Amino acid sequence: MLCTLIHLTKNQLEEKRHEISELSQYTTKVIRESYNSEVEELVAILEILHVLLKDHSSLEQQIRPTKK
Repeated sequence: MLCTLIHLTKNQLEEKRHEISELSQYTTKVIRESYNSEVEELVAILEILHVLLKDHSSLEQQIRPTKK
């Protein structure tokens, strides 16, 4: 009887370990996807800022010679 109880408890623990492992993998996947999404968004913003800065520099260079 005690052996049966121990065996059942061991099986339940193994099931819980498996569930925790799956949840951990899922959580890691979600975090990774969220991180990648944030990085992609930041890269897009950086590219837009580079274009705006380049355009701004071009405008300044065009305006300066006319002032002299």
